[in-house]
Amino acid sequence: MKICAIICEYNPFHYGHLRNMQEAKEKSKADAVMCILGGNFTQRAEPAIANKYVRATMALEAGADIVVQLPTAYACSSAEIFALAGVKIANSFSNVTHLAFGCESENHAILQEVASYLAKEPKEYKEALAKYLELGNSMVLSRQKAIEELIKNGKAQFSQITETMELLQKPNNILAIEYLKALINTDSKIEPVFITRGESEHHSEDVNGKDTSATAIRARLQKSEKVKKIKKLVPKSTYNILKEEIKTFGLPDQELFNNLCMYVLKTSTAEDYLKVFDINEGLENRFVEACKDIKDLNDLLLEVKSKRYTYTRLKRIVLRMLLGIQKDVIESIYSIDKLPYIKVLGFNSENNTLLSEVNANTNLIIRNSNVVEKPSKLYKELAAIEDRSNVVYNLLLKKSKGTPKYSPDLLTKTIKL
Repeated sequence: MKICAIICEYNPFHYGHLRNMQEAKEKSKADAVMCILGGNFTQRAEPAIANKYVRATMALEAGADIVVQLPTAYACSSAEIFALAGVKIANSFSNVTHLAFGCESENHAILQEVASYLAKEPKEYKEALAKYLELGNSMVLSRQKAIEELIKNGKAQFSQITETMELLQKPNNILAIEYLKALINTDSKIEPVFITRGESEHHSEDVNGKDTSATAIRARLQKSEKVKKIKKLVPKSTYNILKEEIKTFGLPDQELFNNLCMYVLKTSTAEDYLKVFDINEGLENRFVEACKDIKDLNDLLLEVKSKRYTYTRLKRIVLRMLLGIQKDVIESIYSIDKLPYIKVLGFNSENNTLLSEVNANTNLIIRNSNVVEKPSKLYKELAAIEDRSNVVYNLLLKKSKGTPKYSPDLLTKTIKL
């Protein structure tokens, strides 16, 4: 069995995702599609519009065969960490032969060329990058400036200079390069499948029929809190699933989420901040100072924000504080070959041979049963983060006294196939 993997969030699943999934299967000629899905919180460190099981169901209804989870610790991190964790999950399955992902550029050779260069991290590149980071620029901007300088000085050679600089400014190209880097750095045998995005920009808030972005769909839904407002913008299966879910549990309460974050930030010491990944250069003191007088999360982030520490980067730090995601857990993704376990969120029950033919070199969590006898330290830390993520996300659901059913990661049976 040949499987094509897609690393995704599906927040929510829309027509663009449907086209991408169909194109991925067609181009890869795979027998099945595996979605590696982020959890209850997104890479931008926001509550997903529906929980991970609901979004997994959207993917399965649209044609996916199996959905596994990208752990929250990695899914709510930078593009590099997000991509590396997803690729290491894909690498864990010997029958995942392809990885499909979107990009704005149709020149895939240039994407490969840039990814190969960045994967090698030549000395002159690292020095130029460090220089621009020290000037207070973000990682994305520092990388652009470093490559531009090296090209200008003749220290880096690319076949198409103008296009190289342009592609480094587009979000899906940036993520595509990280996927390619991860495939290179892990010596993966998985083949990339490039899917060019449709007309709608990645974060566009313009409503454009079946080309409407997830950002615009969420904005319309959150503004009206009426699922019928997005009925024509998403596949019928997504609409029906969201309609039932929001009727029962409502949308996540963003104001409550902000208040929970502020409580954690205001009751934390500088030492607490230093335990969290990506806190350095005295940033902990800036948070502590800002917390003394500011009550609103957005106002606080704007106060702490700088060229180097962008709004989204700070939001990821705040989410790590809220969920207790410590530095060593995130840094582990660079040193491990495989994750200690992979959680299956759902699979196509009509494909009876799927699970028996999925060949993983790590533990798969499939059903709620017994506690694992000897889980590793990383296993326990990743699982505890998922359980806290479930608890916090459930607190944000305001419509019903009940809560969605979850299989706790620490109380599940793992099986090795």
